[in-house]
Amino acid sequence: MKFAKVSILAVFLGAAGACSTTPPVENFPVGASPSDEVAKLTTDVSAAQANQVDVLSPKNYEKAHDALKTAQKDLDKKDDAKDILEDVAKSRAFLNRANEFAKVAKDNIGDVIDARTAAVKAGANESFAKEFRKSDDELKDVAENIEKNDMDKANKKRKELQAQYLDLEVRGIRQSRLGEAQGIIKEAEDRNAKKWAPQTLSVAQKSIQDADAYIIANRHDEAKIKALSGKALADAQHVRQIMGTAKDGTKITAEEEALRFEAANKAVAAKQAELAQTSAQLSQTAAAAGAAQGALAQKEAIDKKYAEARAMFSKDEAEVYRQGDALVIRLRNLEFDTAKAQLKGSNFPVLSKVSNVIAEFPASSITVEGHTDSKGSKATNEKVSQARAEAVKSYFESNAKVQGAKYSAVGYGFDKPLASNKTESGRAQNRRVDIVIHPESM
Repeated sequence: MKFAKVSILAVFLGAAGACSTTPPVENFPVGASPSDEVAKLTTDVSAAQANQVDVLSPKNYEKAHDALKTAQKDLDKKDDAKDILEDVAKSRAFLNRANEFAKVAKDNIGDVIDARTAAVKAGANESFAKEFRKSDDELKDVAENIEKNDMDKANKKRKELQAQYLDLEVRGIRQSRLGEAQGIIKEAEDRNAKKWAPQTLSVAQKSIQDADAYIIANRHDEAKIKALSGKALADAQHVRQIMGTAKDGTKITAEEEALRFEAANKAVAAKQAELAQTSAQLSQTAAAAGAAQGALAQKEAIDKKYAEARAMFSKDEAEVYRQGDALVIRLRNLEFDTAKAQLKGSNFPVLSKVSNVIAEFPASSITVEGHTDSKGSKATNEKVSQARAEAVKSYFESNAKVQGAKYSAVGYGFDKPLASNKTESGRAQNRRVDIVIHPESM
């Protein structure tokens, strides 16, 4: 048999229907407290927004939010308890669906979500609110495509969106770390610092440039960025102190210059003492920082391998996606005779590609999962699915490109369907073999 195309959202769309319809609503029991249920729902909706559900499943979240607002207004007006609870139940139904789609989005555009999270942490959503909202609007469009099971449009946009959020992250870090120093220098330049304090101005500008360049190249090295940006701020404040209260074109006396120089020296000395303390702290945490950088580099390397694995297969051969830290390869064109587990020659090209992917993750655990439709008895289907999983596992073990991977096989029979077994197309989707790769290093 030949496996048909499998939709990553089939399980959700089959159960919930189209996004425009109301999901199944679970009514509250008699005697439920409207105020308690509204309070609980308000907390859950806020938590969903904190988890970015509002941009990962915008339509469903919007409907959940609107129904909650209606319930809150009715509660304030002390309307009928039944009507309030109906609005709460409707809101929670859409919220549950929104959380489901958000999880699917995270599994499939996790790199974009990670980049957005980093941009928010850097404060870019406040410092560059207009650009951030624009990227969020585009992310919502991608999320809506996922809600409609249109992964092609989502995949076309994901790299561009990831790049936008990564750029916003860097800009946010630069603004938060260097914004104050840059503002001081701008003020000094407006007051003719090039004339009255050219050397001090030059030193401060160089410190800011050095810190800015380091941030661009090493955005996650927080300790070193803190030290460099601290020096830039100290140098900028030194310019302000040298300038004092002088006005453009005003001459100052030697005494005034001496007093200002003394004040500047005191400030610089204090800052040097602070930097010395920071340097000592950096020395104490160097090992931890090195380990963190190594972990980050390892994660980036594995992310790259995931992307390369996805690119190895055509749409007709396999569907490749991430499931947490695991890589799932869902074979689409694997063929077996009815109720048999013998591999055919036509299966070997795609299995060889899977072997190449496994070779990129030598220290990993590989689980081969066999699945069937619901025709026949449970015992027979479990036996057939186990035998097919064992056959594929034996192929990988016999044709391993590198040693070190640990293999296992499990047959689920028809216990984990992707679609309804009531139609031929649904049964075709359920007859499949999945290869789940768990990198040991993750």
